[in-house]
Amino acid sequence: MSDRDDPLTAQGDRAGRMLRRGVLGIHLLQLPLFFGLMLALLVLAASFFYALGEAVITRDFLDRDKTILLVLDLLDMVFIANLIVMVMVSGYNAYHAATRRGLRRDGPFYYNDEFQPVKSRIAATLVIITGIHLVHEVLAGDLSDPVGLLMLGVTHLILLASAAVFYHVGRFEKRPAPNPSGSNEEEPGNGA
Repeated sequence: MSDRDDPLTAQGDRAGRMLRRGVLGIHLLQLPLFFGLMLALLVLAASFFYALGEAVITRDFLDRDKTILLVLDLLDMVFIANLIVMVMVSGYNAYHAATRRGLRRDGPFYYNDEFQPVKSRIAATLVIITGIHLVHEVLAGDLSDPVGLLMLGVTHLILLASAAVFYHVGRFEKRPAPNPSGSNEEEPGNGA
């Protein structure tokens, strides 16, 4: 009796396929979240142009200090928009990579393969955003809340340490890229 004829093996294969399909199907629950992120991106764009237009109308851009604070605010909005786009694109790519490779039986699918390059970029973007907030608070001269400023500085340092860890872990954790043909054999000409 071969493994194919064994009813327990057939049930295990069927359960495994159902589990893989269920895990991939759960991604459909992310669609409303992606639409919410798109809406947030539109709101952020409107806020960006509103702040820019308000500075021109009120002529705040003529004051050097106000211009520096405005530029910091605009940069902050741009980096937050980049963060939203990175999350959306990486989620979309991970879902499609999972549907391309995850249903095949040639080996396990690791989400880490799809997210590792993005994790370092997201962490670096968060460090930049908190750095901009910190500089903005110091330059604005509103030092009436030293505890809030201290907490912002501590958060910035924690995110900076996290970004460094993500970067170094990503360098040591790299696995060879999966073969697009699905086989585990070495490609010719790799010198192996």
